[in-house]
Amino acid sequence: MKKKPPVEISKAEMEYFTTLKERDRRHFIACKAAGADGGSIRAVCKAFGCSPNTISKGIYELFNHIVPPDGKQRMPGDGAKRKTDKHPEWVAAFDDIVSRHMAGLPQDESVVWLGIGVPQIRRDLLERGHDVSGYIVRQMIVAAGLKRRSFTKSLPLREVEDRDAQFVKINSAKTACMEAGIPIISVDTKKKEMVGNFKRDGQVYCTSAPKALDHDFETFSEGVIVPHGIYDMAHNTGYLSIGTSHDTSEFVCGNIERVWNRHLKPLYPDARMLVILCDGGGSNSSRHRIVKQDLMDLADRTGLKILVMHYPPYCSKFNPIEHRLFSQITRSWSGVPLFSIADACRRAANTVTKKGLKVFAEIVDKVFETQRKVHESFQERLDRQVVFDDSLHNWNYLISPSVSYHVIF
Repeated sequence: MKKKPPVEISKAEMEYFTTLKERDRRHFIACKAAGADGGSIRAVCKAFGCSPNTISKGIYELFNHIVPPDGKQRMPGDGAKRKTDKHPEWVAAFDDIVSRHMAGLPQDESVVWLGIGVPQIRRDLLERGHDVSGYIVRQMIVAAGLKRRSFTKSLPLREVEDRDAQFVKINSAKTACMEAGIPIISVDTKKKEMVGNFKRDGQVYCTSAPKALDHDFETFSEGVIVPHGIYDMAHNTGYLSIGTSHDTSEFVCGNIERVWNRHLKPLYPDARMLVILCDGGGSNSSRHRIVKQDLMDLADRTGLKILVMHYPPYCSKFNPIEHRLFSQITRSWSGVPLFSIADACRRAANTVTKKGLKVFAEIVDKVFETQRKVHESFQERLDRQVVFDDSLHNWNYLISPSVSYHVIF
């Protein structure tokens, strides 16, 4: 019987072979050896540094069209076995060490966490005579079902009566108003920020490590800004008013009036009502009389009926402005200090998202008084202009403009 010609492997083929991935290398070798005799196959194995089993597996995969799932290089179960499979005593020692350093929540037994890190676990294993690397320790941590996670702010400080009922009412109002073309805005005041060369969370691309002051003392700042936001839910547009004074209800209502006249009124030319979603404390307090007085003045100046809906206590994170506007502005402000108020305003106005968020920012340098008193006519105006919800009157009320105001002015 005539022997098959020996397999020739050129230098170019060897160079090409080094650029291939594992599965492609196996198939390349299989193609070279498929038509060779036994001696030539051994020569291929020697040339490429592989075993006959590798060639057999490559030929089997080629002729049976076996392809790993999801574009992977190996079939499930292939590859070298984990070292922990060969050393069960490592896993046993690891479980014993970890069990001594586990903690959990009394409220939720399913949540436990590890109280020590990889270096300490490795040191304890070495003391027990198990020479393992940090990589192996991390593998055992993952195999134990542990993963790096952060605590999420999802538990309310206390249970609030009618909490769910208020959310149902807010969601129903949002749906009905959106369908009817009634403007809905979400308002809130963001955390105050110091102006100056102070370190901020986050990172930024730069040529060298930037330097900031080593202490964050307000005494050394160039001022404190009060960012108040208004988010138009229908148009995915935010309006940020950067105040330099105090966060008062007069400041908030002034921002709403200015944004309405400059931006929202042209978008809603036929609107006769404005819906405001806000928290229930601070300058948006659902209990303070001065807030309702300023809202009544706002209704008088704009001629709009204003439906105010407060989110229940401890539920401010559900206010749309928090995750649709403020989180994005925080991203724009991260990494680099707010060197000036104008710098903070410019960077906020440059905020964009993939979903088309637009932000208009401006500086409000008016001084707002604190501890203002309500007018003597407050109660009379309240009875005439404000209608409270029957079931959840503390959180929902409709403010109508004063008739006498429009007659006079």
